[in-house]
Amino acid sequence: MEIPWTEKYRPSLLSQLRRDKTVESMISWARKWESGTPSKRGLIIYGAPGTGKTSSAIALAKEMDWEYVEFNASDIRSKAAIEQNATKGSLYSSISDEKNRKKLIVMDEVDSLYERNVEGSDAGGKAAISNLLDKTLNPVILIANDFYALKSSTTGRSIADKCEAIEFRRYMKTQIVSVLKEILQNESIYAPPDRINAIAENANGDMRAAVNDLQGIGQVYETSERDLTLSTYTVINDIIHGHRKDIRGIRAEIMNVGMDPNDFILYLLENVYPLHARIDDFVNALDNIGKADLFLGRVGRRMNYSLWSYANDLMSYVSILQLKSERFEKFAFPSLIKNMGSLKKYRGIRKDFSMIMGRYVHKSSAFMNRDSLPYFYYLLQRDEELRKKIEGMTGLDMEDVFSLDL
Repeated sequence: MEIPWTEKYRPSLLSQLRRDKTVESMISWARKWESGTPSKRGLIIYGAPGTGKTSSAIALAKEMDWEYVEFNASDIRSKAAIEQNATKGSLYSSISDEKNRKKLIVMDEVDSLYERNVEGSDAGGKAAISNLLDKTLNPVILIANDFYALKSSTTGRSIADKCEAIEFRRYMKTQIVSVLKEILQNESIYAPPDRINAIAENANGDMRAAVNDLQGIGQVYETSERDLTLSTYTVINDIIHGHRKDIRGIRAEIMNVGMDPNDFILYLLENVYPLHARIDDFVNALDNIGKADLFLGRVGRRMNYSLWSYANDLMSYVSILQLKSERFEKFAFPSLIKNMGSLKKYRGIRKDFSMIMGRYVHKSSAFMNRDSLPYFYYLLQRDEELRKKIEGMTGLDMEDVFSLDL
């Protein structure tokens, strides 16, 4: 099975990001390290998910011939952890044999430090980052979704003052369409233009989401040589109605259908679920599908694609069970995939609502989305004057907001 397209087609050069001005600013900051330690040792790159922030940091390290060292601030949020993992490493040269080779210290999700955690504090994480920027002998990039969350406290503003800041805006629809067409051409796959436009529209400026949708939604595209839906139907039918003991043959069919196992398992579950007349076999089928799903989850977490084979084995085993229904059941398209478009639009509206309202109350978008959004939704529904004022100040489309039905 092939690797996810988001990794396969991740930009390896800054020029591939399609962000000329942004790239110029990043290179300008990086060049300052060639003549010593600049006054602003850090660079904050911020913007919505899927806009190329992490890819740009990786590409910058490659083009500057720097070693790339990444930490996730949400995982090492305490002062001790940051000092142990990031600050100490920033004071030394590269671990490679090359002398004077810089290390690019990258801290992702730094805005998560500015939310109250369960214990009620970030355990000194903000101060540790500020200290890192004072002492580091190597370039530091801080990656955030919400720049306003970074500046929501005195320490946060101090951190921002020690860094140059670059915003990664959402990709335009035309940019996303261009990338999707290039990927399809490289994969020798045909997709109708309206399908490509729909994916780009639903992505809401998130390039990663668009590429995932292009690969993951089996019925979005067809190749000129294969009817993907018919192939999927044939394999699912062999599994649930064939009652075959040739597990190896079924496994080969699953692999040859040309679909990501994460999508295939949705087809299998959707069509197995109505077949519960023989309860023992039905339970065994769900048990194997559940275990297959666990292995697929580990593939994503560990980036170990060899685990796909275990998931395929477990799904193949379902073919030897006697699955029956009390009535005829038609082949069903996965409801989860069917609803992806509407769910993506819902998430996009909610994210924009959270981000804009967070700016006016000086809270992060994540905090608003998690804890406060229903209260603002309630107020805006019942206070027409406030609603008009907010709409005029922010440009929010209240029809979209009220469609959230919080």
